[in-house]
Amino acid sequence: MTKGNGSGAIGVVAPAKLNLALLVGPRRADGYHEIASLMVPVTLADRVTVRRTPGKALEVTCEVAPGEENLAARVVRELEARLERPLEASVAIAKSIPAGAGLGGGSSDAAATLTALERLFDLDLTPRLRFEVAAAVGSDVPFFLWPGPQFATGRGQVLKPLPLPELHAVIAVPGVALATREVYGWHDEDVPESLAGFVSRARALSGRARSARTPGDVAKLVENDLEACVRARRPEVGALIERLRAAGALAAAMTGSGSAVFGLFADAEAAAKARAALAPARAWCVTDLQPLEVRGPQSGGRSSGRR
Repeated sequence: MTKGNGSGAIGVVAPAKLNLALLVGPRRADGYHEIASLMVPVTLADRVTVRRTPGKALEVTCEVAPGEENLAARVVRELEARLERPLEASVAIAKSIPAGAGLGGGSSDAAATLTALERLFDLDLTPRLRFEVAAAVGSDVPFFLWPGPQFATGRGQVLKPLPLPELHAVIAVPGVALATREVYGWHDEDVPESLAGFVSRARALSGRARSARTPGDVAKLVENDLEACVRARRPEVGALIERLRAAGALAAAMTGSGSAVFGLFADAEAAAKARAALAPARAWCVTDLQPLEVRGPQSGGRSSGRR
């Protein structure tokens, strides 16, 4: 959801994401890994507010990564370079998504900043330029430019929409943050993957994902190639996954490069009970975000929110 307040400011909701499935292939020539992932935005979200600040330098306020180190600042700089014009603005990020958790908070904030800049300055960007700016800032940023679940390949920037049934999940975070680069390094040490083997697995996952019709079908897709190497080094992550399973999750796994974990549940009531059982761990009940008109069958009648 995007809102202007009539005073030269635009507010945008920046949702977290879950990697319902994440397969990791070999490292590419550009240093990234080939991946195949079923990704879905969820209702846990930050809020990004962008304001016009004529004559002032860029300011990004965020409790996690303020200033030029924030991906939101990189979006502003990238867009300025491509448009060959200054965009005098400030960006304020109100965080709800935990950092270092594999939930895509920084990437979502960056995409929200791009959306807000376009609205605030009446830029009318082409879809290609919007995508190129997002991809230049981070592999996950393009995902957040469009609503709903998507199947991601390449380094995460090749995206295909994929409708899913209504999902209820619990997200939980252990008391540890993880760095994406370090986790992928652990995976390379522990589980070298051939390109041929990865491609075969990715094709199989894509076919199964397209056939998912119920939450139970989606639960059968849940897996994360990065999970084993993290559990071996950060046992608290594995312990939290097992608590979700004990609380009745249809499936549970780590999301992205961690440290957050999630469980899928049959309905909202089951998710709420599981969240209570996880105390004192930080946990949230969430649902998927996708437009009702593209939602998969067997989904119920709830209308999903969107930015």
